Amino acid sequence: MMRLPLTIAALALICSAAQAQDTKSTADAKPLIENAQIRVVEMTFQPGAKTGIVNQPNRFVYALTDGALVFSPPGKRPYELSFKAGEALWLTGEAMTTENDTDREVRALVVELKASGRPAAAGRKTKGKAVSKAKRGAPRGKGKGRG
Repeated sequence: MMRLPLTIAALALICSAAQAQDTKSTADAKPLIENAQIRVVEMTFQPGAKTGIVNQPNRFVYALTDGALVFSPPGKRPYELSFKAGEALWLTGEAMTTENDTDREVRALVVELKASGRPAAAGRKTKGKAVSKAKRGAPRGKGKGRG
């Protein structure tokens, strides 16, 4: 009785591994820089190249060549994005496959900003009351105690 669920689980793993090999990415990703704040990758899609489903974050894309790519989010209608070399694009994050269904190589720089865990100084929110320089004893220009 226990063998049937184990057999089904083993078959599911074998099938998913075979499927992963079939949908193996034929796009080339050349990492240029990656740290806690940013990831920059040069992507090259040969004619007919297709990636498996990848959960893409929000990203900035700079087109290095003229081209077009087809994005296919699971359960949604595929759409094509055409661009010219030197064009800058902002793409919102979602899971999708990406395909170059043209007969030309497509290249682009992809920039992903990472959450640093530390708010920017200008946008930092503090708890409690703000203390002005005057209350801390900093000079206020003309005023009390100055002649």
